[in-house]
Amino acid sequence: MTEAQVHDKRIELKYTLDAHLSCEVRRWAREHLGVDRHCNASLGDSYDVNTLYLDTPEMDLFHRTGEIGRAKHRIRRYGDDSTLWIETKRKKANVVRKNRSATSEDEVVRRLTDDSEPTLWCGDWFVSRIAERRLQPTVQVHYRRFARTSTLGGESLRLTIDSHLQASPANGWQVAASSDNANRTARIDTADIEILELKFLNQMPHLFKELLRTFAIPATGFSKYRAAVERSGLGCKGISDSLAGSLSDGICRGTSQCLTG
Repeated sequence: MTEAQVHDKRIELKYTLDAHLSCEVRRWAREHLGVDRHCNASLGDSYDVNTLYLDTPEMDLFHRTGEIGRAKHRIRRYGDDSTLWIETKRKKANVVRKNRSATSEDEVVRRLTDDSEPTLWCGDWFVSRIAERRLQPTVQVHYRRFARTSTLGGESLRLTIDSHLQASPANGWQVAASSDNANRTARIDTADIEILELKFLNQMPHLFKELLRTFAIPATGFSKYRAAVERSGLGCKGISDSLAGSLSDGICRGTSQCLTG
């Protein structure tokens, strides 16, 4: 599968839940919203997400430094799917803008490790951004996503709850699959909370207003990436040149590691 660059813009509101409140919200969502076609009933109306996050050797994204620190660049796999999604995400005042393309795993790895390919690729825009920002693989984030969706008044809305938040070391440009046993043994838990996200295009739908009146859930700014970096011990300011990976025409290769002390 190869898909040209897709642009997406929507409002996303984020909340933290404990296990008990998560069960209540899931019950409410099943009563009021439809089935999300991406979900697996055997996983409790959920699917697994595995994401490789990119950052600079100085961890500018983690530290929110300058322009680079305001946009997330990542490569995502859903479950064991052979398709990978290359994606950038920027959020300002709860408005999220995404650019993303879908392509094969082999193509992603080949294009990010070999710049000699002369043909055009749907992900060339992503390669250019990596080169300009000196981005490199930093940490993998894993979680299970519960999702429900509906269309009301011609506008789509989506509710998700992310649980089982975990992190694992970056392995070059490879993105782990859910069935990757070697990766699973390397994972560590990053938070014992669950993350609710309400996603819609313009005005908050009345259904979501009803949800927040029912449960009075406070909004939050939780970041799965920053939690993974902190829990993995990668959050120091600098990375030595010897551990930062080599550069070739601006494309960073290898796995970032963070010095201690």
